[in-house]
Amino acid sequence: MKFGVHYSIGVNANPEADDYIQVAQKAEACGYHSLWLGDHIVIPEKIEAAYPYSADGAAGFPRRAPFPDPFVMLGGLALATSRILLGTSVIVIPYRNPLAVAKAVATVDLLSHGRFQFGVGVGWLKEEFDALGEDFAQRARQTREYLHIMKAVWQAEPTSFSGEFLTFSDIHTVPLPVQKPHPPIIFGGESLPALRRVADLGDGWQPGTASLKALSKSVPQLTALMAERGRDYADLSVSALSAAGPLLRKPEVIPQLSALGVQELILFMTTADTHKTLTALEDFAEKMMG
Repeated sequence: MKFGVHYSIGVNANPEADDYIQVAQKAEACGYHSLWLGDHIVIPEKIEAAYPYSADGAAGFPRRAPFPDPFVMLGGLALATSRILLGTSVIVIPYRNPLAVAKAVATVDLLSHGRFQFGVGVGWLKEEFDALGEDFAQRARQTREYLHIMKAVWQAEPTSFSGEFLTFSDIHTVPLPVQKPHPPIIFGGESLPALRRVADLGDGWQPGTASLKALSKSVPQLTALMAERGRDYADLSVSALSAAGPLLRKPEVIPQLSALGVQELILFMTTADTHKTLTALEDFAEKMMG
């Protein structure tokens, strides 16, 4: 099993650049496989939308939690590291113009010498959509079209496209990604529509939980959806999020997750304290990765 680190919230409440760099360099030095940052452009003070990853639907993160622009930050981290993969978990695709995102992805892939992992999702925070002037109801259709646009401009030039949301003719967008045909597109989510998006457009899947119960239901569904499209579930890169504590207390779940096709476990760092995150990374690596 490989292990990665998700640390959007695992830095000080008012972090400096060195907080992000220290965690990235520590993770690489300890032998972690990947590093992930989340995506919020704004966080509304009042949130009524149901958070997908809490039992009661409440968004438990602080409203002033730091969320730097993930492309800018990962570009910086690319220059501060040399081996560890760098990913977004996840970019909310409908928040931004897809041509601008395609350029940002290609640029981070360039800076990292082909280490970028493009984690994507449709989003859940309606109040954030509202603040950005985006239509929450059409986010799934936008996500599909925007990803088709990105794939098109990454693989051919000049590129033309005619769709529901965007139309253009004979454009160039250079540089192209280092990875060919493009960085892996890794979908988050476990709902049936999310699994269909993985089967249709994904190179990988990153469910928001490492729960054996949840994955035991989702994996057969995704396997069947992949087979319907002439694709093999075993060809996907599959990673799942987990706190470090449960894995340390019950390491026997790791081979069970592996049997479900999970190839990597992403440790979700939630303590707003950079020093504690650095200590946790070292402790987990010594006990589980030695």
